[in-house]
Amino acid sequence: MASPGSFLVLLEPDLKSPEDLEGLLDSSLTRGLTSGQAEEALRRDGPNELEKPPKPTLRMLFAAQLTGFVIVLLACAALASIVVSFTGPKKADALSYTTAEAIFVIVVINAGISAWAEHKAGDALEALSKMTQASTTVLRDGREVKIQASAVVRGDIVVLRTGDVVPADLRLVQAEDVKVSEMSLTGEPDDVAKTVNLKVQGPDEPMTLTPENMVFSGCSVTYGKGRGIVCETGMLTRIGRIAQLIADDWNNKPKTKCGCLPDCHPTVSATPLQKNLERLGGRIGAIAVVTCVIIFVIGLALDRADPANPDSPAWLNMILVAVTLAVAAIPEGIPLCVTISLSIGCSDMVTKNVLVRSLASVEALGCASVICSDKTGTLTEGKMTLVNMWSAGVAYSVEGRGFDPTVGGVTRDDSGKDANNEMSVRSMLLAALLCCNTRLSKIRDPATGGERWEPKGDSSEAPLVVAARKIGLHESIGNEYKRVLEIPFSSCRKMMLTVTDVSGRRELCTGGIPLPDEAELLVICKGAPSVILDDCTELLLEDGDAAPLTDSKRREIQEVIDAYAANALRVLAIAAKTLERLPFDAKDDEVSPDQKLAACRTGLRLLGLAASIDPERSCVPESVLTAREAGIGVVMITGDYLRTAVAVARKVNILEPWDHEGVTAVDCARLRPQGVYLPRKHMDSLTSSVRVFARARPEDKLQIVKSLQRQGAVTAMTGDGVNDAPALHQANIGVAMGIQGCEVAKGASDMILTDDNFSSIVAAVEKGRSIYAGIQKFVAFIMSVHIAEVLQIFVC
Repeated sequence: MASPGSFLVLLEPDLKSPEDLEGLLDSSLTRGLTSGQAEEALRRDGPNELEKPPKPTLRMLFAAQLTGFVIVLLACAALASIVVSFTGPKKADALSYTTAEAIFVIVVINAGISAWAEHKAGDALEALSKMTQASTTVLRDGREVKIQASAVVRGDIVVLRTGDVVPADLRLVQAEDVKVSEMSLTGEPDDVAKTVNLKVQGPDEPMTLTPENMVFSGCSVTYGKGRGIVCETGMLTRIGRIAQLIADDWNNKPKTKCGCLPDCHPTVSATPLQKNLERLGGRIGAIAVVTCVIIFVIGLALDRADPANPDSPAWLNMILVAVTLAVAAIPEGIPLCVTISLSIGCSDMVTKNVLVRSLASVEALGCASVICSDKTGTLTEGKMTLVNMWSAGVAYSVEGRGFDPTVGGVTRDDSGKDANNEMSVRSMLLAALLCCNTRLSKIRDPATGGERWEPKGDSSEAPLVVAARKIGLHESIGNEYKRVLEIPFSSCRKMMLTVTDVSGRRELCTGGIPLPDEAELLVICKGAPSVILDDCTELLLEDGDAAPLTDSKRREIQEVIDAYAANALRVLAIAAKTLERLPFDAKDDEVSPDQKLAACRTGLRLLGLAASIDPERSCVPESVLTAREAGIGVVMITGDYLRTAVAVARKVNILEPWDHEGVTAVDCARLRPQGVYLPRKHMDSLTSSVRVFARARPEDKLQIVKSLQRQGAVTAMTGDGVNDAPALHQANIGVAMGIQGCEVAKGASDMILTDDNFSSIVAAVEKGRSIYAGIQKFVAFIMSVHIAEVLQIFVC
């Protein structure tokens, strides 16, 4: 029997049954590992922790800053100046050494700023290691015990409950309505329903970012409970692989340094200014040496002795003149100028809602030629919002953005009139509210000190709760309606059902549809339209009556659903019916939830459809056009589905009306046919024309950025999740989100957007370009001064 260290267990555990994994891992689904097995596995595999490379000390970082070519050149010039002063007639005068002292002060200050900035940056791996909770519950020797997360080993049976953070990569063996937030791993905000079922991907089905029967280290359980068998721990988890990508990027990135720029730490590729100044330093050094040799040879040929000391040999005088010339040729003011310019630029960036962690990135941002942006939360609001409704044959629009219920309302599409009090609207939204568990409240934002609206619960329910508030239906109204039964949503059912006590009511709510006299209970179903429609036999009419749901009506409704879906809207259907009593014995524990669901869901009346989307930020379309006019390409890289990504890209002007979707937008599966990435030549050809990448994994984002860099692009990459960290690390400028961004993304970035707004990047690029232009002008000025000094010495 294979041990927990067997390589077999690493091969697609989602495609293995729990019983197969039980055998492979020498575990028990009912009793877990024994204490002895766990101790042996811990000794063999090591603790469930991420490996962190040793962090360089401040002293080591300071020494590293002194290795830049121009800094070495300045140090040589300072030493030469000391030699000249010491051999001259005023060697006892302290003022004769001021040039050397000034150069050394500049070098030390520059290196100190560099070392300190680098010491504070590059903490992505440290943040990754803090994502798991300190302890977790596992089965050991047949009992539930709480252990340190670092002591979890492969083969352990982990007990998961709402609010837990998954301690390792698990294959679920039990799942009761489990939902997991994978936003930090995939970047997508919706909670993901999980199941124990073995599901094989169909040929026409879009690829999911994570298997439905797996939960991954660092993700939190938002609903339900379950158990899972540990398949991978430590660096072999998905989080561990991301950590490895960051570490590999750090270790393999060329450490091209320029001492003129104060913090070219390993997370940053050499910027254009750094490369130019590195080349300038080399040329200055070569020209200075050649000029000194020429001066020495000419002076020696002319027998130019020191006029103040005619008896000294000419060769000694010419050596001193040549060294003086070399000192004059070195532009010692450049490093301090660059440091001061970039430091001032950092302060100015704060007014643009950009917090800079790496000084060199200020200049690099000004040279950016491509901005790779995440979709959710950067180009969009990051808040699912109800924008359209359909009820009783009438289409409605819902105004307002985000989670603020005080802004906007419901209007009819045909006339534009206020529809907040229409019977069908109020009935549909109240029914939806009674079939939700999400609450909306104001919370204080610790970053700004202000208040903002925040939903607590299922992200798919938040748009319904906000829309209900807009027409005056507070979720606390649910306290007036006693819930008799709830069957939660699952990926198998694709719907949620509640049964509510409505005895004694003649209408659903004030202004709502009338209820039959004999109605005691109200069954409400909310879920995927394809599932809900199959159970509906009636359709709500505007006057509150019902009409049979004929085939022609079904086709009309399907056309509405298709139109919403074509605009990347996520559609939920709401249906209801009244009962005199439950069709089963509520006290009978033998009746399963699925049996209760089957008994209640027949003969429903369709109340309407609710269509939601994560809307684009209001100023993003203009900012994308501004960037394009400035010669900067904008590329969207998202984990969302291709249709949704294309719809948003068109709204924000990343895709233009004449762009062909088959050429400019791709599913990232095309980058890795049969699981292997395309050759570099083919990859570069694809990324050169594509502006929308959908269903992207962390490795995909990294490969896309590398491909663009191979084509000579200076890339700025935005991100907010753990999945973005490797690409943030690789990009010339990594830009993390300050509000929704996790600490891992911030640690891997060079700058942070304090408002999570794409438009702030474009404003920062404009500022970076002005700083770059200013530095170029100063370098040209100071070089003209030093050339004049050299010519003066040469002529005289």
